[in-house]
Amino acid sequence: MAENLLHHPIRSEEEILKLIPQKRPFVFVDTLFEYTNLTGVTGFTIPEDSLMLDNGKLSESGLIEHMAQSMSLHRGYQGSLSGNSKPKTGFIGVIKTVEILDLPLIGESIMTYVEILHEIMNVTSVSARTENERGEVIAISEMKTVTVD
Repeated sequence: MAENLLHHPIRSEEEILKLIPQKRPFVFVDTLFEYTNLTGVTGFTIPEDSLMLDNGKLSESGLIEHMAQSMSLHRGYQGSLSGNSKPKTGFIGVIKTVEILDLPLIGESIMTYVEILHEIMNVTSVSARTENERGEVIAISEMKTVTVD
């Protein structure tokens, strides 16, 4: 397994916003816990003013967006290590699979584990697994993201 290149988690909102192209109120990541060239671990505590709530829980689309932004945060940190001052813009190209098992409540923290499966030019195939505070898997997905300059 590759060594975590992150010496301490990044939790500062200011630092997170430097690493992703998304801006408030459409931000669905708030922590980068671990980073390797091919993997990352991110976190998000569900705010009560989130745009994607449904009956006091993060909606399915909010959870999918969180998984995609987890990849974006991984890419943004990778870019910062390479000296890039601005994160590249990207989008979900294809959702190959997604399984939502549970939805997190307002105030609950989730962790997502992303892994780059393969890359061809500006298209990246990535898997993501999201767990709740109890370590229970609440969502898994495999998607392709497209990065543009």
